[in-house]
Amino acid sequence: MPSNKMIGTVLLGAAAFLMRNKKTREKTMSQIKSLATPETIDKVKSQLQSITKTKSSDPSAH
Repeated sequence: MPSNKMIGTVLLGAAAFLMRNKKTREKTMSQIKSLATPETIDKVKSQLQSITKTKSSDPSAH
């Protein structure tokens, strides 16, 4: 599993690229907006909540 530092570095690199490249930034934002419908957001939230509940109730996960 990737470390938090690695994930942070990748995210910072992606953010820097998007800040420099207007066409890519606009394309990415339009894709995110089309994916971020209320139904999709609710679905992701419920999946994350079920994962969190499963991990917190599983004694072997600690």
